[in-house]
Amino acid sequence: MNTVFNLCKLLIDRGRTDGLQDKMDVYLAADRLTPEEYQELAGLLAPEQ
Repeated sequence: MNTVFNLCKLLIDRGRTDGLQDKMDVYLAADRLTPEEYQELAGLLAPEQ
């Protein structure tokens, strides 16, 4: 796990998800998140939206 993943997970846990999906897309495109990390975060984020 990396820092970006941990930060995104913390934001989801705290309910601060405005615009987070777009940021996650950018992090994935910039190789700051792995596809597996992205899928895990997207799964956590989906129930929130």
